[in-house]
Amino acid sequence: MKLRVHAFLIYATGEKEFDMKAPATIRQLLEDFSNRFGEPFDKWIWSSNEVPHRLMAGTIIMVNGKHIAHLNGLDTPLCDEDVVNIFPPVGGG
Repeated sequence: MKLRVHAFLIYATGEKEFDMKAPATIRQLLEDFSNRFGEPFDKWIWSSNEVPHRLMAGTIIMVNGKHIAHLNGLDTPLCDEDVVNIFPPVGGG
């Protein structure tokens, strides 16, 4: 699976792109990265420290060009051929 992170997540993870074995779901992917990168990653993804986790408003996660809101949300299954893009909330004008 190819994972691409954008904006502030590049600083949180130290990389723009990861080639990896796909976890079962988007939720598992995010939890794995939370465990790996901790607070610098979490503050851009999760709305709070509550479990189960909820995505921060404005976070965009796409699997093969489709927003997870149009798939199965955090329970969207993943496979090794998928391309996942994560965009944290950003502002500007």
